[in-house]
Amino acid sequence: MSIRFNHNCLSTNGFVILLALCIFTISGELAAQKKPKQKSLGIEAEIGISMTYDDNILKYSEKYLDRFMNHEDEGRFHIETYDDFIVAPSISLSRSFKFFGKKSTILNADFKHSFYTLNDINNWSVLNFGVRQNFAGKASFKLFYSYIPHYYIRHFRDDDWVIVHGYTPIAFQPYVFSKDTYGFWIQNTFFKNSRVMFTFNFQKYFHNEHYTEYNSDNTLYRIKLYQPLHKKLRLELMYQFVHSDAKGYDGEGESKFLSDDADATYDEDGLSVGLIWTLPKIKKYTHNIQGECVVYRRCYTTEEYVEIDPLHAGRVDENFRFYFTYNIRLSKALSLAAFYKWYYRESGSGSEINDWFISDEKDYRQNHAGIEISYGFGF
Repeated sequence: MSIRFNHNCLSTNGFVILLALCIFTISGELAAQKKPKQKSLGIEAEIGISMTYDDNILKYSEKYLDRFMNHEDEGRFHIETYDDFIVAPSISLSRSFKFFGKKSTILNADFKHSFYTLNDINNWSVLNFGVRQNFAGKASFKLFYSYIPHYYIRHFRDDDWVIVHGYTPIAFQPYVFSKDTYGFWIQNTFFKNSRVMFTFNFQKYFHNEHYTEYNSDNTLYRIKLYQPLHKKLRLELMYQFVHSDAKGYDGEGESKFLSDDADATYDEDGLSVGLIWTLPKIKKYTHNIQGECVVYRRCYTTEEYVEIDPLHAGRVDENFRFYFTYNIRLSKALSLAAFYKWYYRESGSGSEINDWFISDEKDYRQNHAGIEISYGFGF
């Protein structure tokens, strides 16, 4: 795909189109109940909407939250509030075929748009496609692709513009990327009920013209175990490794090793432990609770001197996350989830020269709380 960073129309119109599509599909479902049944197309659909409160939408450290509240750094802040209420409608479509004997092949397409109530600069969308093939026993394989056309991080000073314009408001420019993800996973069940999944992703990040040195190719390897501990309790364990190879330069005739630009190349290890507990039924309703703790350790591997790249030289990020979700199925088609998510990052460096600087810039806390409603049907 060659068109990037001009997707405000996609984000805005996508929300309107998706909302209209949701209304249309629900209306069609209700109308179908009043008419004689027609032959099904075999398409399974699910529409949903999530509503989330985010108390730190740009993952600002205390330093920048204070500056925002004190109206400092003219040109840096392009938001109305540092927190927001996010409405995210979504739609998923899937169709099953029998290409290989009795084993099903499933095609799927999903679209989701996140709409920020007060800060529409943060609006973003994601589109997913996939094909899954089931094999003998409980083995299966899936190929997938996802595309994020426009994702805003925040405004930063463009060092090249500082040289020309000095430390003026215009030197702050938006840091935006688009992302393509290509990948597959394969899973199988061993010892009757121990399921293991291996996932591989290749991700390409393309940044806007002010920050092309951050363009990168990322490879992700993940292995996950799903292990029932009891008929009502399941354990999930995950390990993943990510290598990010950043471009590291932005000028003609330069290379990563002959430039004075940031080099954000890193290696990251991630571990997670999760539990899913199916609770006793409430009347006819099934429900469960899920909890997951995740730890990511990211080490930046630039060989630039601290004086050249103070934000990445020797930098190590410790990321901690906790997710809690309560799910209840209100009917065969309708389900509801309430969730809470906690994020924390502690950054620093082995070098005393930039340890405090990195921590002051990159440490943050963030909380999400919300609900999600989904409705599934076939046609």
